[in-house]
Amino acid sequence: MAGALDGITVLEMALQYPGPYCSTLLAGLGAEVIKVEMPGTGDAARRRPAFFDAINRSKSSIALDLKRAGGKEILYRLIQRCDVVTEGFRPGVAARLGIGYATLSAMNPRLIYCSITGFGQKGPYSDLPGHDLNYMALAGMLQSFQDPQGDPIMPGVAIADLSAGMFAAIGILAALTARSTSGRGQHVDVCMLDGLLSWMGTNLSMYADTGQIRKTRDAGYGLFTTADGKLLALGIAHENWFWDRLCKAAGLEELAGIPAAERNLRRPELIKPLQDVLRRKTRAEWLQLLKDADVPATPVQDLSDVMEDPHVKMRDMAEVVTGPQGRRSVRVGFPVKFSPGEPPRPKSAVPALGEQTEEILKTLGYREEDIAHFRNEGVI
Repeated sequence: MAGALDGITVLEMALQYPGPYCSTLLAGLGAEVIKVEMPGTGDAARRRPAFFDAINRSKSSIALDLKRAGGKEILYRLIQRCDVVTEGFRPGVAARLGIGYATLSAMNPRLIYCSITGFGQKGPYSDLPGHDLNYMALAGMLQSFQDPQGDPIMPGVAIADLSAGMFAAIGILAALTARSTSGRGQHVDVCMLDGLLSWMGTNLSMYADTGQIRKTRDAGYGLFTTADGKLLALGIAHENWFWDRLCKAAGLEELAGIPAAERNLRRPELIKPLQDVLRRKTRAEWLQLLKDADVPATPVQDLSDVMEDPHVKMRDMAEVVTGPQGRRSVRVGFPVKFSPGEPPRPKSAVPALGEQTEEILKTLGYREEDIAHFRNEGVI
């Protein structure tokens, strides 16, 4: 099945996590992605091979030293055939290297140039270094991840990186749509902190309205231990009908009829009898009982469970594949399904560093002697 972005070429200069995740999404939609890496070292993410494999399938790799004149010459020629460029340098660095938006868009006015940075191209923090935890801390997000003592917990998922990759893909798709009528590209400025603030919008709005930080939840929303020591996730957020069905299935009819607002206020009191009852049966028994009662309940799965989950398999979302040097990793499916036809699948394996360099240079018109010269000069 043809992808929505068939015929679109993306030049990936934004490395490590947000940029590669963004272009992996674009590749899943059919775009051709060419990954630009430093000769010899490549993307720093290559130091964690399985991590790298997960977000770099269906791409080509060209080894190119952009600090050398020859490297820039090749890039400038490559830009003529590209629709999108991603970069993740601190603001001003790409311009100093001669590969900034002004320079490249002058060569290709249809070019969409996407910058992915921690704090954006403008603002008091723009030049500051940072990583995922810094952006979550500034966005107030860590208040939403707390242990029972109320201390912040560091999430085990790089939320800022992934959200930035998603927002970059959205921005690029919007810019491609705009280009279809205007004929011109534009600069897409993606800021990791901005993305997290967007995700925190409801929390911020509720705080502005009440001056309170939401710390309470429905008594039926949480993790509970069953008789076999396993964890069960109950997902009753505010629905009274789900709460009443839970109480009936658990034999706690005396707690039925308590409205959501009261369940929030009485959470500690109500959780105790619920937890006591849930410890009387195994997780499998409760899952069947609550499924029959139409109550949102799921097992808390570890990664091995996820890999064997029948729903995950049916939706083609996690397949173990063998990559370079016999390395095993997981090919995660594209998270959006389209009809008609089969879901998009990766078109190629993970590229070795610079694997397609010579092939790409030849498509740009370089001869064998040119390529040999670039190699001798350390450009490729």
